[in-house]
Amino acid sequence: MRGKAKWSVLLAVVLVMSLFLSACSSSSSGDKKKSDGKSGGSDGDYKQVLNLAESEEIPTLDTKVGDDEVSFNVFQAIYEGLYTMNSKNEIVPALATGDPEIKKDGDNFNYTFKLRENAKWSNGDPVTANDFVYAWHSVVAKDSKAPYSYLFPTLGILNADKILNPDDPMYGKVDKLGVKAVDDHTLQVTLTKEVPYYKSLLQFPTFFPQNQKFREAEGKKYGLEVDNAIYNGPFVLDKWEHNKGWVFKKNPNYWDKDNVSLDQVNIKVVKELTTTINLYNSGQVDRVGLTGEWVDKYKDRKDFKTYPGTSVYYLKFNQKNKYLKNVNIRRAIAMSFDKDAYVTKLLKNGSKAADFLVPGGFTKGPDGKDFRDANGDLISYDPAKAKEYWKKGKKELGVDKIDLEFLAYDGPDYKNRAVFMKNQMEKNLPGLKVTIKQQPFKVMLDLEDNLKYDFVSAGWGPDYQDPMTFLDMFVTGNGNNQMAYSDKKYDEKIKFAKEHSNDLKARWQAMLDAEKILLKDDAALAPMYQSGSAKLTQPYVKDLVVHPFGPDYTFKYVSVDKH
Repeated sequence: MRGKAKWSVLLAVVLVMSLFLSACSSSSSGDKKKSDGKSGGSDGDYKQVLNLAESEEIPTLDTKVGDDEVSFNVFQAIYEGLYTMNSKNEIVPALATGDPEIKKDGDNFNYTFKLRENAKWSNGDPVTANDFVYAWHSVVAKDSKAPYSYLFPTLGILNADKILNPDDPMYGKVDKLGVKAVDDHTLQVTLTKEVPYYKSLLQFPTFFPQNQKFREAEGKKYGLEVDNAIYNGPFVLDKWEHNKGWVFKKNPNYWDKDNVSLDQVNIKVVKELTTTINLYNSGQVDRVGLTGEWVDKYKDRKDFKTYPGTSVYYLKFNQKNKYLKNVNIRRAIAMSFDKDAYVTKLLKNGSKAADFLVPGGFTKGPDGKDFRDANGDLISYDPAKAKEYWKKGKKELGVDKIDLEFLAYDGPDYKNRAVFMKNQMEKNLPGLKVTIKQQPFKVMLDLEDNLKYDFVSAGWGPDYQDPMTFLDMFVTGNGNNQMAYSDKKYDEKIKFAKEHSNDLKARWQAMLDAEKILLKDDAALAPMYQSGSAKLTQPYVKDLVVHPFGPDYTFKYVSVDKH
């Protein structure tokens, strides 16, 4: 997620980041920062403090239900799973001591992971294999409401698909899931197939462990406040003032604490980009993301840089709406707005117009060809054709005028973007009236979850490095579908791709076909752009990188050096 994820749905949220050093220190440019006896906060003679500005409140501290960008960046700081991402964007062992032992067991494969015996929760409890078993069982339980439960069949965990299927006799029987604690520090995962991207998935927060005793003692209060959660990551959540900000502090019980440079991370909720830019210019913050006119103003400075991204943004259509259930109406809207103008006149941050769902420069097929090059553009801006489809759709519906509500985020600069989309659509689609409804982040998530919208601006950042991370969330009934979309042919293509991981060529073709069905045939989404980002960064900020999939940032490797 970036579910990002997403990063999550990974939302179109402007992440404004800033760093401030309260006292100078030395650091290494590598991932491992050797302890000199001074990096332990009160035990040393200095502290490294990272100050961030985030545009939104934390939606949840529960890795089981989290599905947004803000939550996942918090998860990556305070929790840890079998693997993590380092500052070189490499997946490296975290709670796992190394790669698993893989043995064939009939038609299945047993992946056996050895866990670090010195890994602890913030209350001193050891992190055990049972913590993984408990957490994974809770995700696939019939009442879990976990939006990422579908990743368990994606990984190929034995019986996961059956446990999640209400029509299967095994539905809800979590004890049948292919995961077990061999002993306190040995975790065995049984997969129905060999999965080349298994590490990409296992570094994703939905696969993180949870402390059963603590979680069940907290009950419904779990994760609502600082004291209602327990941590096993590089940092602990030390303070949380809702809608104002939160504070991470270095976790003294973390197994690798000697290689964590930062002592504290302060995050303040700041809605206005202008405010953060002023702070940057006055020397109070050290990094800020830019869009629009701010890019024009600062693009010639040495501290300015643009970065390509792998997130894709689009409009989602609620197909329970009487108008949007019509494919020609959806197709007309998807072709009615100028994407190039949107990215060049409004964003100006390196983003590119998108006529697709799976981004370019992300994955290559068995033939070495980029997925995007193989499938090409699928639904492009074309106002003339948009008018034709619009006229046809209205005739099929027996209406001349259509009113639709556009649900959009209320963050900085989003009013202008929403107005641009409204004007483009109303200009090119006669008889359309669009009403903009801007909402706070958390409210927007809730409205999407409950299908209380007509169409909405949304986006997705890859959770792991495979096209499937973009495609399988739109199968019938998926927790991230959130638009009542259903197509049997699409479902069959995704199912085939998941069941034929050993036939790489056929699997790849099935995913190419699925994207065409989703966009070209069904116009289920209206793609807008593939993300880019523009930032001002002070040169003393070290190893703060944006990950191409999963959570955006890993603060474990970050340091600052003003020498």
